[in-house]
Amino acid sequence: MSVFTRLWRRILKPTYFVGKDLEGNKYFEFPSANNGRPKRTVQYRRNDDMWAYVASGRRLPVQWGAWLTHTRPDVPSLEELQADLARQKRVQMNVAILEARDNEERERSARLSQAPHIQIPQAPATEHEQPLRQPSVATANAPQERLAAREVRDPWAEAKKGSDEPESWSPVARQR
Repeated sequence: MSVFTRLWRRILKPTYFVGKDLEGNKYFEFPSANNGRPKRTVQYRRNDDMWAYVASGRRLPVQWGAWLTHTRPDVPSLEELQADLARQKRVQMNVAILEARDNEERERSARLSQAPHIQIPQAPATEHEQPLRQPSVATANAPQERLAAREVRDPWAEAKKGSDEPESWSPVARQR
């Protein structure tokens, strides 16, 4: 390309620096002649960084990816990127905690299954759980007695008192 052609393209299609992410990648936007939508590009921190992203499975931040594909109209701020990074770290910590609990549970169940003479203690029933009752065959009204004996409780009743939570709603067919 000649110098004149490059200069003419630079004047005709100016490139605007839009912003950069936390890793130092820069994002640009320039008007497109074909359609009214501007073209958006990314310049990686180093030229070989694009292949490092693809080969190692790393990705650009989701916010910038959405902006590049015109899914998001506005540019993400640094505060938004930092908040998302902090959220990702919290999620990773929670995953590590859950995996540790699962491993402990697996080890405990493996130990209990290897020692069959040990009695497994049962957790006490909570106030919402009711013990299972054996059906009595003596009376003919056994199902009605069981229904009458069963205490009908609303587990959300305590939460509804003085709460701002919305109540459940079920639609009713309209009569004409």
